[in-house]
Amino acid sequence: MSDLSYRLTELRSQLIPLGQFVAWPVFFLLASAISEQPAYFLALALVLAADLFDSSARMRGLFRDSIAGGTTAILAALMGSQLGLAVGATVAVIAVSRLYQKL
Repeated sequence: MSDLSYRLTELRSQLIPLGQFVAWPVFFLLASAISEQPAYFLALALVLAADLFDSSARMRGLFRDSIAGGTTAILAALMGSQLGLAVGATVAVIAVSRLYQKL
């Protein structure tokens, strides 16, 4: 039984980051479809702020933020949203610079 719980824990630790990476573009597209992009931008900024103030040595959150910001910038460029492009690029640059500082 403990072997099964160990494998489930291992599987969970791999699926959660993947789910987070998939969730940001889906959330952006849904927010765009219902014209609620400011809510998406606020969520993106709040998650970035939480990861910037995180004092642990883990960098998974900042890596996620850089991917989310980059994806937002790409999707916004394809959809013609200048605000989305600016917010996404800003989040990506801040996250990548903070990752670089932590290395």
